[in-house]
Amino acid sequence: MTFTLLGEPLAIDLINTLKTAHTPAVDQLAAPGALAEFWRFQSERDPSITALDAEDTRNLRTLIDALVRALDAGTAPESSVLTAANTILHAAPVQSYLSVRDGHLHVEYTTTARTAAEATRATLIQSALDLSEAAAAGRLRHCPAEDCSQMFIATNAKRRWCTAAGCGNRARVSRHAARARVSTRPTR
Repeated sequence: MTFTLLGEPLAIDLINTLKTAHTPAVDQLAAPGALAEFWRFQSERDPSITALDAEDTRNLRTLIDALVRALDAGTAPESSVLTAANTILHAAPVQSYLSVRDGHLHVEYTTTARTAAEATRATLIQSALDLSEAAAAGRLRHCPAEDCSQMFIATNAKRRWCTAAGCGNRARVSRHAARARVSTRPTR
């Protein structure tokens, strides 16, 4: 299974595993081995991440999607979403600290969670909350391609597509083909 856009913040990577531009929606985590691959990739990025079971992962994805969409819209999520997120955060308080990796300053998190699963759940919620700055700055974006439902953080103001090689390239090819059809029509 190949996931698109792996490398976005954890919350977005998880949301992007459900392709809602398709009817019915396509759950990329449903493919054999996909759930294990997703968590393996995430734990390589952050060794404190541990794999969650399928039901827990899907429930978290739904919760985080609701939080992120509320952040993006500048609205309050439903009270049930707040209650669920706060329950997770209270079970595993997250503390921030600064570190330097590869010569760059990073915000890191630690937790006093009782289990690795509690820590992962709290890290996911914190990842969603960390998107508030990007959302406020208009950098939390949705790919405009009709057949894509990916979210991403625009690292520059001109970034429009989830991937330049994927949706961006298809859009450029489509525009080129449309121009070519217009220029090859016979004139009367």
